Amino acid sequence: MGFEALIDTLSPGVAAKTYVLKPSYYELNSVVVTGQFKPVSADKSIYDIKLIGKDRIESKAATNLAGILSDELGIRLSNDPSTGTSMSLQGVTGENIKILVDGVPVIGRLDGNIDLSQLNLDNVSQIEMVEGPMSVIYGSNALGGVINIITENSSHAKYKTSVNSYYESIGTYNFNFLTSIRHKKNAFEVNGGRNFFSGYSLEDTRSKQWKPKEQYNGGLSYYYNTEKTKLRLKSDLFKERLLDRNEPFAPYYEKANDTWYKTLRFNNSAEITNKLGENAGFNLLVAYSLYERQKEKYLVDLTDLSKTLTTAFEDQDTSSFNSFMARGTYNFTPDSAKFSFQTGFDLNYETARGKRIENEQQNIGDYALFVSAIWKPVESLSVQPGIRAAYNTRYKAPLTPSVNLMYKPGKITLRASYARGFRSPSLKELYLYFFDSNHQVEGNDSLQSERSHSFNASANYKFTQGKTTLVFDLKPFYNIIDNKISLVQVDPDNLLHYKNENTGKFSSIGFEISGSLYQSSLLNIKAGYSRIGRKDEAFDSNNFIYSNNWNTSFDVNFVKSSTKLSIFYKYSGKYPTYFFNSAEEVTIGYINAFNNLDVNVMKNSGKAGFQ
Repeated sequence: MGFEALIDTLSPGVAAKTYVLKPSYYELNSVVVTGQFKPVSADKSIYDIKLIGKDRIESKAATNLAGILSDELGIRLSNDPSTGTSMSLQGVTGENIKILVDGVPVIGRLDGNIDLSQLNLDNVSQIEMVEGPMSVIYGSNALGGVINIITENSSHAKYKTSVNSYYESIGTYNFNFLTSIRHKKNAFEVNGGRNFFSGYSLEDTRSKQWKPKEQYNGGLSYYYNTEKTKLRLKSDLFKERLLDRNEPFAPYYEKANDTWYKTLRFNNSAEITNKLGENAGFNLLVAYSLYERQKEKYLVDLTDLSKTLTTAFEDQDTSSFNSFMARGTYNFTPDSAKFSFQTGFDLNYETARGKRIENEQQNIGDYALFVSAIWKPVESLSVQPGIRAAYNTRYKAPLTPSVNLMYKPGKITLRASYARGFRSPSLKELYLYFFDSNHQVEGNDSLQSERSHSFNASANYKFTQGKTTLVFDLKPFYNIIDNKISLVQVDPDNLLHYKNENTGKFSSIGFEISGSLYQSSLLNIKAGYSRIGRKDEAFDSNNFIYSNNWNTSFDVNFVKSSTKLSIFYKYSGKYPTYFFNSAEEVTIGYINAFNNLDVNVMKNSGKAGFQ
């Protein structure tokens, strides 16, 4: 992994021979696991997987998932003071994007989205993104794609310790550590850290400040490795405190309300992989996840900073969500055969409790069987059909089929896919009443499930000459979602009052085009352009509304490769949005275009370094 393959023949009588592996700097040679029958290099995967490796995370000095995705083509991030950072992919919003950590779904959506700023990258080896539905393998919430965060596996090193700190002049102070030890077939790992943001504003207005935020995270892992069996036990804890300050009360402005939002994530998983001979094996992943969000509202005396809890019923609240999942697969994957297959089961059960939940307690279950096969009639062509049959405790789930094609005649790789998707409304969309100073969102237990059709294609050309590699990519796509669930404004006199509703058909269409130049380990230049159109039947059934984005990145190593300069730039074009005007009519508006620029210098000195 990370080096070019070397093949040689050893002749009898040769006493000694030295081999030097040549590093492979092109990221598509890295091994991926998301949706695969077994780990394969990304350029051999039948899925078009976008890979973000450890080097890129370090080059950008990204501390969470929002930071590393901010300059990716086809992805748009948005920030909310209370609910955090959300995203869209190929024009499809975050409630249809499944986010995994080592294959375990991340729970705890607010307004349908996972807060990307809560997903720390301190112990991450790579991030794998599959654009387009993965509903056959991963089920609900995977209509728009899957993002799988792969954490580092320290089971191969005898001893390992790392300590990192991070500082920003606007009041960010981060610290994290990791240490591991291996003894024979057993390995243990512990990690932890603290991220702190003191809040920042160019204005004196309390309510318009960036919200102060404090995060703690910690984890324990155990590994057991033999030639045929791999076992991993993992437990992670995350805590966050976020402060939302309100404006002082007239007429004397000596008192104001402050609201604390406290988030707890507790994730536990056990995974075992076992080889059954040379060509077969099974994998079993079992996980339990807890998400809890607590709201505490205080009346603050600004003259002496004393505070007391407010007495209104809706001002104090705790909502908790528990998720149990189990996924098992059996794989038959002979290296030289024309046929291989994977079959498995996927069980998910979620409960919700809290006084903002209808009847204070709800649950939903989704249980499925799936099968997928790869047929290679010739060496250069792969065909992968798949189907998923599911039972949902609240909605009738249809059969979910998919088909993927890959044709690789030489330096060009062509991929095409069709997939049907299904998403049942989440417990929050059905039953949660989310009210704070910035939101009044009602659940709706009459929602229908979403159905989708997705078409994706890609063309990749790779040319290598000596130490230079050129790569060009073209990726068109078209997505259709029926019974789209959206937040709809229900009271024109109250701009904060929304309700979850089925708003009809939603479509997104577009393409990405990009090019990359790799010059050994010294130089890496990338540039790309994307154009994405969105059409929402609830607001405008006739026309696609388009937005344009382009990005570029530049990495260069110099001073005997001990120093690295990295530059990341992205232009995000104006983006359409819908709102009610004074005549209670739906009007199309736009978020203005903006630019992001990151410049980073990293210096290594022996085993130590700084950025």
